[in-house]
Amino acid sequence: MGAELSVWIIGVFGIVAVVCWFLSKLLIFDSTKHDEQFVWLRSVEEYTSKKE
Repeated sequence: MGAELSVWIIGVFGIVAVVCWFLSKLLIFDSTKHDEQFVWLRSVEEYTSKKE
C-alpha cells in the first residue's frame, strides 16, 4: 500500500512539474509581437512617449 501511494504521489508531482515547466516557458516567450501575429491577426501600435 505504501509503495503504491508513493508511486501515485511521484506521478502527480511529475505531472504538476511538467505543467509548471510549460507554463513558465509560455510566460517567458510570450510577447505582444507574437500575439499580434497569431492571436489578434493585426498590428497594434505601442504607446511611445515623445521626449522634447
